[in-house]
Amino acid sequence: MHKYRLMFAWALILTAATAQPVQRILYVAAHPDDENTRLIAHWSRAEGRDVAYVSLTRGEGGQNLIGPELGPALGAIRESELRAARQIDGAHQFFTSAPDFGFSTNPEETFSIWNREQVLGELFSLAAEFRPDVIVTRFPPDSRAGHGHHTASAMLALDLFARLQRDRKCNGDWAPRAVYWNTSTWWAKDLENAPLGDSLVRLQIGGYHEALGKSVLQIGTEARSMHKSQGFGAENDHGFRTEYLKLLSGTPVDFTVALPANPAQDVHIWREVRADRPWYTDRDSIALKRTEVIINEGRESAAVDGALMAPGQRFEREASPLQPAWYVTADRVKGELRRPSVPADPLSVALDVPSVIATSKRPYEIPVRFTRWALAKSFDVEVHVPNGWKLLSPKRLKWSAQPESDPVQAFAVRLEPGSNPVDGELTFTIDGNPVRQVVEVRYDHIPHTEVWVDGGIPLRFVPMTLPALSVGVIEGAGDDAALALSQLGFEVRQLDPLSMTAADLEGLAAVVTGVRAYNATPGMDRANAVLEPWIRHGGRLVMQYATASSDRTAEQMGPLPFALGRQRVTREDAVPQFLAPKHPLMTTPNVLDASDFNGWVQERGLYFAQTWPTDFTPLIAWSDPGEPLTQGALITASYGDGSVTYCALSLFRQWRAGVPGAYRILANLVAHDR
Repeated sequence: MHKYRLMFAWALILTAATAQPVQRILYVAAHPDDENTRLIAHWSRAEGRDVAYVSLTRGEGGQNLIGPELGPALGAIRESELRAARQIDGAHQFFTSAPDFGFSTNPEETFSIWNREQVLGELFSLAAEFRPDVIVTRFPPDSRAGHGHHTASAMLALDLFARLQRDRKCNGDWAPRAVYWNTSTWWAKDLENAPLGDSLVRLQIGGYHEALGKSVLQIGTEARSMHKSQGFGAENDHGFRTEYLKLLSGTPVDFTVALPANPAQDVHIWREVRADRPWYTDRDSIALKRTEVIINEGRESAAVDGALMAPGQRFEREASPLQPAWYVTADRVKGELRRPSVPADPLSVALDVPSVIATSKRPYEIPVRFTRWALAKSFDVEVHVPNGWKLLSPKRLKWSAQPESDPVQAFAVRLEPGSNPVDGELTFTIDGNPVRQVVEVRYDHIPHTEVWVDGGIPLRFVPMTLPALSVGVIEGAGDDAALALSQLGFEVRQLDPLSMTAADLEGLAAVVTGVRAYNATPGMDRANAVLEPWIRHGGRLVMQYATASSDRTAEQMGPLPFALGRQRVTREDAVPQFLAPKHPLMTTPNVLDASDFNGWVQERGLYFAQTWPTDFTPLIAWSDPGEPLTQGALITASYGDGSVTYCALSLFRQWRAGVPGAYRILANLVAHDR
């Protein structure tokens, strides 16, 4: 017996001695905030492995808990948050060109929008340069992932592995050894008791590291807390944590084999993408030069682009489009300051409203501001309106600008709907080139940047006869409820849940809470107490969607209990079924019908009510293809002389897109007959 024990012990020693250490790990997922920052910090900071995270998208299709930015501007925020997280957990950060178009029910829908071969080609290029030993995916390649983007990211990781294996001779006989899924008890409750082996690896991570001055879990939590726009700020985590890796393809590897103290390939590549001009460079006068600076700081030679770099060697090359260029300055107090370098247009336009909604045939005045970024002496801006609209102000806005003059100039565009106004956009051009808007992104946890977006705004004629009402708004997480109500001609009163009193509600016909107000706005429990008697005496409470997460700032939403779920309808063309078409909310002041749901963007609604008492009447039912019918998108109940409505329709996206039906629905929510 002792003989066999000795043989077994020697076998273990020989296996450990001959096992190849995992030096480079490529972690793949779909969105910013999908990555496991604690595991990445363990590999990178505690064990010294080279880790890179590839987020296929930049997260532009999500929501924003810290500000009003959506779309491309939100994508810029989430991209910067990812890079800030990597500064903490020590990994590299990469992206692909896959767009984030919101929630997707299955990978087939995802790949109908993503260019699968293009994204795979970008992954192949990144992997061929990074040369990972192992690819790790956050999600399983099947429906358990719960999101089409998630499933697609795992499928692409497997595709990448297969292609690298097939083309290994083209890469110097190199290919990753395996693909693992970073699973957890969220997907498999019995993981703690599951048998370990080649197909399942259990890693114990955590503990305090004296050299780091922190615990690994603390570093990982701090990195995850950079995703502030998604509400992932958390208390620091300490102690230990179990992580699980399940083999999906390839040859099993031993993640516990430590890197040698002086590895043969002690490669430390320092790289930075720089621009030779600041972000406000006039793209028409001086092209923005983007170069990637690469330095081998290791003790051994390193291969980059198939060429050997000696220790300390430095060279420059044209920057990858997947990497930002940085404009670097210094402050005597703050030190080095960086901001992404983005070339600017000669002129930008700023408007105070996301869309122009004309409810009657009368003149409308739209204030606009232009900012010049080039040193041109003058600008001749042409104003464009859709057919059927009358431009009452001059068609050309002339601006004589000297280099030392104020770079900002304000104008007023006056117009009115004609006999047959066509839906379109109010746009501006210079010499036939469109004038764009620039969105300034200013948050303390990420570098300041600017995002250039389309300079046109939707122009819609939505005839409505509306009563003169005052409406209160409790701000949530960055929706345009107040602006949308103002567009309809209602008087808007901003309400603070922490200080509002019964006197603040006097004269209000309705109160609208912003999206996720019950998740993100402090004092909603107090607001409920102030609102309850006001509703009972005739007020209308309209609550936009919230999530059923534990971060609620009130025990319940409004005076009547109902439970939220995760149901949503993501197909923007899903056909609504009207469950109570004669309900006052559906008929006054506008008679709502299927046409009010034409032209919607990204989704129908999200975080529907799941259960509710009989006090509530569901008004709409619909579903995504292959999904069960849901009725919790819009529910309403009488409460005393007033009413309580939960609206999970994604109106916040539709208002910015100028969808007429979204404004007609909003009018009914706050002004319907009792």
